[in-house]
Amino acid sequence: MKKVSIVGGGIIGLCSAYYLSQEGYEVSVFDSTDLSNGCSYGNAGMIVPSHIVPLAQPGMIAKGIKWMFDSKSPFYVKPRFSFDLFKWGMQFYKHANALHVSQSIPALRDLSLLSKELFQDLKRISASFFYE
Repeated sequence: MKKVSIVGGGIIGLCSAYYLSQEGYEVSVFDSTDLSNGCSYGNAGMIVPSHIVPLAQPGMIAKGIKWMFDSKSPFYVKPRFSFDLFKWGMQFYKHANALHVSQSIPALRDLSLLSKELFQDLKRISASFFYE
C-alpha cells in the first residue's frame, strides 16, 4: 500500500486525505491544532461558485493599495520590506487586465462548480458533514 503524509488539516488537507484514501492510499495528516478552528472554519475552504472574476482585475490596483494599509480591509498586507511580496505585487499588477480576467473566468467557474459538486457529495456520504 502506498503511504502519503499531508501537512495541514484544513479543508484542503482533509479533502486530499479523504480522496487519496478512497484511491487506496494510507494517509497520515499532521497539524499543530485540533482541526476545529483554522482558516477553513468560516467558509470551509469552499471555492464559491458566485466568485468567478479573479481578484487581479482592472481597477483593483488602486483599491488594493488603499486597502493594503488598512488593517480592517479585506486586502490588508502588513507593511514590510519583502522581495517575495514585491514580486507577488508585480505579478498581480501584470495580471490586472481585461484579457487575463476573460481568460481566467472559465477555469474559475469550472473549479467553483466542481467544488460545489464535491461538497454536495460529501454531505450525501456523511451526516456529520454540514453544508448549506
